[in-house]
Amino acid sequence: MEEKQLSTKKRENLIIENRERLTASGICDVEAFTTEKIVLLTQSGTLTVTGKNMRIKKLNSESMDAIIEGKIDGSVYTDGKIERESFLKRVLK
Repeated sequence: MEEKQLSTKKRENLIIENRERLTASGICDVEAFTTEKIVLLTQSGTLTVTGKNMRIKKLNSESMDAIIEGKIDGSVYTDGKIERESFLKRVLK
């Protein structure tokens, strides 16, 4: 059964070009996005991309690819889902 899971899991790649364009594969879903932070769910965890004036230019659910454009400052992989801030914390910022 484990072999079957590995064969259905798509490879994940992350390419950042000149800090202006990020191409990612293995994307399952978009958890959240603003112009300064985009959170993508991948097969192996959560990918958080930070920057300025970012937008999702392409998101293809069949090929599991995403293209993000803007000023890319960083990207971080974490295991599992992100912890959401409480509504009260977000309002009081």
